[in-house]
Amino acid sequence: MIQLELFNPFEYTTDCNKKQEKVSNIVKGSFFGLGLYSGAILSGKYGIPRLKPYYDSIPNSFITYSECTTTKDYSCGLASFDDDLFLERVWNNYNRYSSTFSKFHCVGEPDFSLKLEYPLAVQIANTYRNHALAYRMQESEIKIIPSPSWSSKESYEFCFDGYGKGGAVLISTIGTLRDERSRMYFKLGFGEMLKRLSPEAVVLYGDINDSLMKWFPKQLHICQVKHNRFVRARSHGSKRRI
Repeated sequence: MIQLELFNPFEYTTDCNKKQEKVSNIVKGSFFGLGLYSGAILSGKYGIPRLKPYYDSIPNSFITYSECTTTKDYSCGLASFDDDLFLERVWNNYNRYSSTFSKFHCVGEPDFSLKLEYPLAVQIANTYRNHALAYRMQESEIKIIPSPSWSSKESYEFCFDGYGKGGAVLISTIGTLRDERSRMYFKLGFGEMLKRLSPEAVVLYGDINDSLMKWFPKQLHICQVKHNRFVRARSHGSKRRI
């Protein structure tokens, strides 16, 4: 006797739902980086993963993330002040870059942009992504130098969360000297950063003019590192600010 298996539409629907839920969870985990911050201490109102301060030595030069695969000099540091499109590659495929990053003297915390024109929701999300990715690097024994960034005063509610006090920090001055408005926001945020994080040294990546140097606290240890694109422009006779 041939036995026919009855089709159960409810069972089929349940199997499909389970598969869709599994795929959905994988996509969500990848998109939001839910696996990156596992085990982290979360700070502040928005749960920003906490990073360890940087107490190692400071290299004499830095290159950007996007140049990490074309150099043979691993004694320098990696600066994260790169195009967000490249940072997206690292975010979406961290394992591809982690072994390369580990060769360098230190690596700047990722710097997904906090721009004045961005909605605060986007800035909060980018702050989370910066910390989540940097935390995973620290867990992989990559030496991370924190790179706090800010925009308007409204960003102070979250942009300095997830940092310990002391150590060295890496700050970009790229684009901060273009006009009075940019200089004002940089100075205000820099002062707030000093107050909240109390760093022992600040590595400034980019151009610095005399008026900016006079403004920094005299007791603060400042290390200036020229932005490599700026150096190339100067070597070709360009004096354009970046």
